[in-house]
Amino acid sequence: MTDGGADAALVTEAVVLGRTAVAESDLIVTLFTRSLGRVGAVARGARRSKRRFASGLEMLTVMSVTLGRRRRGAELWSLDDATVIDDHRGLASDPIVLGHASYALELVRELAPPEAADPAILELVVALWRGLAPGPSPALLRRFELALCEAVGSAVALDHCAACGRVDLGAHAVFDPGRGGVVCAACAARSTGLGVRPLDLDARTYLQALAAVELDEARAIDASAEARTAARDAMLAVVTHLIGHAPATLAYVAQVHGGLRRS
Repeated sequence: MTDGGADAALVTEAVVLGRTAVAESDLIVTLFTRSLGRVGAVARGARRSKRRFASGLEMLTVMSVTLGRRRRGAELWSLDDATVIDDHRGLASDPIVLGHASYALELVRELAPPEAADPAILELVVALWRGLAPGPSPALLRRFELALCEAVGSAVALDHCAACGRVDLGAHAVFDPGRGGVVCAACAARSTGLGVRPLDLDARTYLQALAAVELDEARAIDASAEARTAARDAMLAVVTHLIGHAPATLAYVAQVHGGLRRS
């Protein structure tokens, strides 16, 4: 900070979470940066300047960005330049992988608080991109969801009751996204919100196994198709509750899967 009330320019690593074209050649860009967390910035002339924005500010790249001075009270930083330092745009050649990567970026955009530095989230995104290089993996995506929920302070309870902390969950435990995870049989009667569902032992064990490994180890964790589906639906209920609506990228993913089944 300067004495005059402006934020000093800084150079930091960043990924693009979203962008919107404005005026004739500008972009409003949502970034997740190593130094500041999630920020909004205006990139003036970005759609015509190949010198300052050679990457075109595309998704699936890690960039070194320069954020210019920002007047006190202003919402947007000035994005002065961006240079690609780690390129994962090859993931876009597989539409399912692109859907998974886009879904993850949407979750970060929706769940990460503004201007709260958390380098672990940036590293999580990059680790997901690297993990997706061989192809899509439901286990990898579930591990990403679990890790991101924990990073933003909404860790999912899987081995104890989210309401009372009891470890002995009983035979009639349920999964309650509004209360933060598995709820024991004794507390289940008060779980009546949207998204409450049974979560059988196989699905819960699958999620517990994923929660216990690093993201780059998640691909090796497998379960039955029924357990994978139940785990997917449970985690989708969690992120939908946290965001307040269903993630928009799910429509794209469903469309891609539907097209592949028809072909």
